[in-house]
Amino acid sequence: MGFGSSPAEFPQGRISHGRDSFGPSLKLLADALSMPLDDLSATGEFAVATRSVEIAAGTIGAGTVAAQRISVNGVRSGREVLVFRATWFCTEDIEPSWPLLSTGWRIAVEGDAPLEVDLRFPITLDQMAATTPSYTANRAVNAVPVVCEAPPGIAASVDLPPILPVLS
Repeated sequence: MGFGSSPAEFPQGRISHGRDSFGPSLKLLADALSMPLDDLSATGEFAVATRSVEIAAGTIGAGTVAAQRISVNGVRSGREVLVFRATWFCTEDIEPSWPLLSTGWRIAVEGDAPLEVDLRFPITLDQMAATTPSYTANRAVNAVPVVCEAPPGIAASVDLPPILPVLS
């Protein structure tokens, strides 16, 4: 199911891929918070365009898929305690209406000390393709010296010292 097609049931393969892709990081975060997970679950859903929208790849017609999201849920003692949600969209004019940022990430903490943080990219949309790969690559590149100095074997990022950039 792609953008601009009629909505249908979210493909189970895509849900499984989301769970397998984002689940290990969620488990690692839970372990670092001293709240290991018992299980992971995942769901996927579509939203449709409320009006026809022109994008670089063509037209997304009203009533066709204009957004999708996958939620990977960390379960502990039968309760969802951590949720990672990836949302991809081609327009903000969607139904159902989801809370969207024009760019960036949202972090929300519920509980005794609730917190919500929006991290936006301070660049124009036409700069996105040239800029956003660095948001993913910089951590891996900066990890090279730390990983090379680590003892042999498999280590998670929480097992390593802080990974900091070397700025010149």
